[in-house]
Amino acid sequence: MTQASLSTALLVMLTTISVATTTATAAPQYPSKPRTGNTAPPSAPPVKDADGDGKADGSAVPTAEAKFYAPLDKADRAALKENEGWMIPKPTADLKWVGGDAMDRAAFRDKVTVIQSVGGKSSPRAALEKVKRSLPEGVVLLGLHTPDQADRADDILAKDSPCLVAIDASGDWCDALGVWKKPVNIVIDKTGAVRYVGLSDAGLKAKLPALLAEEVDESVEAKEKPDAMGAAGAADAKPAADVKWPEFLAPIDPKSAGDMRGKKIPGFTVAKWLGQHPDPGTRLVAIDFWATWCGPCRAAIPHVNELTQKYGQDILFVGISDEKEADFNIGMKKQKLKPSDFKYPLAIDPAGTLKEKFFAIRGIPHMAIFSADGIVRWQGHPMTLQEEDIDKLIAANRANTKPSAAVAKGGRGWAGAAAGQKSR
Repeated sequence: MTQASLSTALLVMLTTISVATTTATAAPQYPSKPRTGNTAPPSAPPVKDADGDGKADGSAVPTAEAKFYAPLDKADRAALKENEGWMIPKPTADLKWVGGDAMDRAAFRDKVTVIQSVGGKSSPRAALEKVKRSLPEGVVLLGLHTPDQADRADDILAKDSPCLVAIDASGDWCDALGVWKKPVNIVIDKTGAVRYVGLSDAGLKAKLPALLAEEVDESVEAKEKPDAMGAAGAADAKPAADVKWPEFLAPIDPKSAGDMRGKKIPGFTVAKWLGQHPDPGTRLVAIDFWATWCGPCRAAIPHVNELTQKYGQDILFVGISDEKEADFNIGMKKQKLKPSDFKYPLAIDPAGTLKEKFFAIRGIPHMAIFSADGIVRWQGHPMTLQEEDIDKLIAANRANTKPSAAVAKGGRGWAGAAAGQKSR
């Protein structure tokens, strides 16, 4: 096996990737596969639309993930997703707390919390007891009683409540959370951010262990959801939809990879996930194409770990190797690497579905970032990914993936329902 002679200077111009045969400023890479002889790598294939309809489809739940989500009305899910990725809305002052002390935003920090809504004629106690039995140890359950039959909730739950319950007679916090009449759950991660909404029983079982295992740096905090017209509601603030995607124009060395920025990936699939199957939701996805035998790839692991811990709320970082599983396991053992050394999910894909067939990557490590609509937004050596550019990508992704459905449209929402009752 031969390897290209590479120089080691890091943090070059953003998105510049090259096998350092003619320059002394490139971050080190290896050929994407150990090769014998001087066979030329395949040329980049023509770009094809992922689903043949010519449209971005980032809002749809992937087929493989569908079982993890409860069936919900489109408007119900859109309202819930308004908060996905943002700090949990502040509990309102008029909530009545049963079964324990009131929770403020700070109380959600450093724990995984499932908020389960209950209400109506069915027994809130029975519903919460059922959910509590299904949750893994370490997950906190918080019941949220909607205004529907809230007047009787205190009597039912006052004695031996299965968990802490917030009774929301006004519906103000329910509206802020996007909770309507159908019972739903909202999963809050250790930063205090809304990570998942509307999961099924299978979804809770699949997603919660990974959240419990996450290590969160103390400096990482959930971010406040901005107003629709800007942070302070200024008269000259632009609507969120006006936020443009940043463009990174530094050239991609054709000897290293094809330039796929602005193109749509042909789906996001791998042969096998080595652990939990991650759900990106509306987050950006950053794929680190690497291999166990690649020295520069291994050197980048701490950097990607750091990015995961700092930006994991907004970006799903994953590592994908095109090694066969047996070779991957041998390589991990040889390099004394353990799954716990990685703070981000790993996968193997020997077919090189994205690496070779789409990006035509010839030098690794190589990172590509795409948004929820499948459009590639950034490419480069992972060590050249700079925080100021990450911030730009996150701001654009948050603005452009924000659901447009109004909570109160068509009478939806407890405040609207109460107003309608008063007008009769």
